[in-house]
Amino acid sequence: MDQKTPPPYNLLPPFAQDQSLVELSAITHPAAIRSASATLVLPSQDPTTYLANELSTRRLSRLHKYLWLAGLPVPARPLHRQRLMNRAVIVTERADEHLVWHEHRVFVKPLPSFLLCYGFWEAHLCSDKHLHASACGMLLSYVWLVAHRSDFGIALAEGLIPPGVTWERWTAFAREVLGALDLETMADVDPRYQYGELRLSRLDMLTRWPLVAPEMWSPRNFVDGYMSSSTWYRAFFEQHFSWLLVGFVYVSVILSALQVGLSTDVLSANSDFQNFGLGVTVAGLVALGLALGSIILVWIVLFCYHLLSTIAFDRRMRLERANKGQEKRC
Repeated sequence: MDQKTPPPYNLLPPFAQDQSLVELSAITHPAAIRSASATLVLPSQDPTTYLANELSTRRLSRLHKYLWLAGLPVPARPLHRQRLMNRAVIVTERADEHLVWHEHRVFVKPLPSFLLCYGFWEAHLCSDKHLHASACGMLLSYVWLVAHRSDFGIALAEGLIPPGVTWERWTAFAREVLGALDLETMADVDPRYQYGELRLSRLDMLTRWPLVAPEMWSPRNFVDGYMSSSTWYRAFFEQHFSWLLVGFVYVSVILSALQVGLSTDVLSANSDFQNFGLGVTVAGLVALGLALGSIILVWIVLFCYHLLSTIAFDRRMRLERANKGQEKRC
């Protein structure tokens, strides 16, 4: 990743050269990364794809009109507030999962060291308008997250900021970034960063609803949602059918109350009460049967879907590798 491309948009890094926190020679890229399409990307051979995988939030940009359902257009809370809210910081290397939260977890992408290097911005980011906006948004998100010395300590302990950066140099760097970006219109950053933290359950809902972003809809997205965190069926049913347990508890309480009522002399001779109790009992049994049947049906559908999709994916990968092998031999 040594070749420089002249910037066609007159874009500049959002900080001065003397505020650069990392030298270009000190940047070490991974040998390979796994892309969203489950293929290996080699930064040394395909730097553009590598940087897109590192910075792009295209999925959230497609949902931008509806992101108000998942979060507020305000800066994200700093790291010490995340701790105060009993949220554990979970590292993710995908930019479109950065600052997404679920229950007691918030997913944070570590700040890439190359974003702190002026020379790298000139060589690779200022020549692409979308990458430049995504990179500016990522820097802005860290200005939100690391606002106090306590936040800086948490970021270092969690490995979110490259080692060697001091609190004094970070605050000077953050002031440069804030001065370079248009914080009123947020026109310099990717639209995703017009919002702070995003709720995962709402993103799942938006991803599964085909009318929101038809180009994103697929059977896999419908099953997995926005971010699949587990491949166990137990986790799926715990997440989507736990409300059934609450319903069974209420029905059990009602049936117990009816049984107590029927044991009394006054209500046992009341035909209306007996008919009501009979109706509630039958309705409860029918609801129980339907609930169990739906769980079994969903399990069968999920099993068949995963089996067939795995077979199709395996065949596609075998075919692609065979075609590439033939091309190399030719």
